[in-house]
Amino acid sequence: MKKAIIYSLLAATTLTGCTKKILDKRDLTGLGDETWSNESTATLYLNRCYAVMMPGFPANNGTSLLPYALHDVSDESNTTRTTAMLLGNLADNAVTDFGNSPTSNTSTYANIRRCNILIQEIDKGTLSEDVRTRLKAEAYFLRAWNYFNMVKLYGGVPYVTTAQEWDENVINVPRNKTSECIDSLVRDLNMAAAGCAKTTIASQTTGNRGRITRGAALAMKGRVLLTWASAQFNPTNNAARWEEAYKANKAAYDSLILDGHALFGTFANVLTDESSGNKEVIMVRSYNGTDGWSNSYENSARPRSEGAGGQYQPTWDLVKAFPMKNGKAIDEAGSGYDATYYWKDRDPRFAATVAYNGVVWGLSAQPTRKQWTYIGTPNPEATVTTTGFYSRKGINLNTLAVNAALGTTDWVEIRLAEVMLNLAECANATNRQAEAYDMLKRIRTRAGITAGSDNLYGLKASMTTDEMFKAIMNERRIELAFENKRYDDLRRTKMWSTALNGTKRQRLEIAVKAPYTATILNNFIAGSTTVRVRDTINVDGPSYTQFFTATVKDLDAQPINYLDKYYFYGIPNTHLTRSPLIKNTNGWTGGTFDPLQ
Repeated sequence: MKKAIIYSLLAATTLTGCTKKILDKRDLTGLGDETWSNESTATLYLNRCYAVMMPGFPANNGTSLLPYALHDVSDESNTTRTTAMLLGNLADNAVTDFGNSPTSNTSTYANIRRCNILIQEIDKGTLSEDVRTRLKAEAYFLRAWNYFNMVKLYGGVPYVTTAQEWDENVINVPRNKTSECIDSLVRDLNMAAAGCAKTTIASQTTGNRGRITRGAALAMKGRVLLTWASAQFNPTNNAARWEEAYKANKAAYDSLILDGHALFGTFANVLTDESSGNKEVIMVRSYNGTDGWSNSYENSARPRSEGAGGQYQPTWDLVKAFPMKNGKAIDEAGSGYDATYYWKDRDPRFAATVAYNGVVWGLSAQPTRKQWTYIGTPNPEATVTTTGFYSRKGINLNTLAVNAALGTTDWVEIRLAEVMLNLAECANATNRQAEAYDMLKRIRTRAGITAGSDNLYGLKASMTTDEMFKAIMNERRIELAFENKRYDDLRRTKMWSTALNGTKRQRLEIAVKAPYTATILNNFIAGSTTVRVRDTINVDGPSYTQFFTATVKDLDAQPINYLDKYYFYGIPNTHLTRSPLIKNTNGWTGGTFDPLQ
């Protein structure tokens, strides 16, 4: 059984009794110099940082910086937990990602403090320079990861780089300007890139799978500077920011290729194939399937018939976003789209992402199993999908239903396709359209889209900057669907208000035609104990329309009303009360802090 880096030393029994003492200490500055003179104990300390800070599946990421569950809110799924945000009724104290409590041992700033302790204390020990440099580099990355997740929500935050005494109010210091935070993030990520190993996740040994590499640090730097250049932080479209973002993402891409990264051959398996042949993954949180160190994503995403929760249901909006196999949009002349058999001849990524009514979906190692989503009584599922679809993304077909709650599939936070899309967006913004085309064409080639006579893979020729931007955003939408990226994309581009306000997300309601009923479809065929009427239906033929109707309906009762102030959330009241030096964000009660500085 694989053991990831973030767990391996936590579970080690060969270390001395100091192990438990290290992890149980409340005031971690009380660690002695001997901690930093032994590579095992120093690594153990860093592994604890990995364990509580690395991102994971939205379904079970209890250590995430997103307790309000904003991470899976977008137009790609049926999430309803944040109705207040969608309708413009978000309370001042709702987004608590700033930290669960100013003095909590598990708050964001407690995590940052853990990184600061290692960075400032490790040089007091006797470890070799190479070991100290590598461990510090990984801690720099983790510190930047924590800060970036706050900056993209709040703008500037107090960028504390020294470990304060535990009995102090940890963040009772002024907020840094957002520009200062970006500079500090870049500096931390540069330090990480300089000291982390120049390897790939695919080449890491079992016990080290998940360690931050040079490529991960450079890719994260590119993501940070892309965010800084985007409309949320750059409303005047400052060209210098875009140029800086381009250079960072270009350097990240070139370094990743040099280090051995490449697009994986099969899109459908890019998130589940953990063999040495998958060189696309760049940053992962690894799971080993044991209680406490397993992901429950499949237990949440798989349908109820598989003993799961049936969450992460694609909207009709996302379904429509996928082009055809020839690369053309479904409403484009010559696309070949069939409104009745909407699943036919689509971009192959559609079949790898969306489970629709009657599709063969071989869950639990059942290769001929069909998935049904039609409404009726009795339902084919204990609770039918709200949107008419289920997400197939990142689900391992060989996982049995009884094991879905103890998943071993790694969470892939960064992969090469994202870096290529980041680079394409920056290239387009800096008048390097040929490079943007090149990135999109490579991604579409891997997806299985046909080249066409013009070798453009369905892309329009000679696109303007605005047209290319829209093409890139749609490519991100389908390539990275259900990878926890859409919410951030909608915020940093301000598309929540510029594209979605006034609209409602949509669903597809599949109903059984009269005189047939769901009961009839569920009945066994006479003389058979294994085949139901519904399982004989050919979804690609006339028998499908004989039994079913499909109607597009609104998923939301009210239109989206995302307020401009939501692009930078207010600081939680608990911190404003305990930390008087921290100003609240403009637009929120008593707010005087400008997040655009």
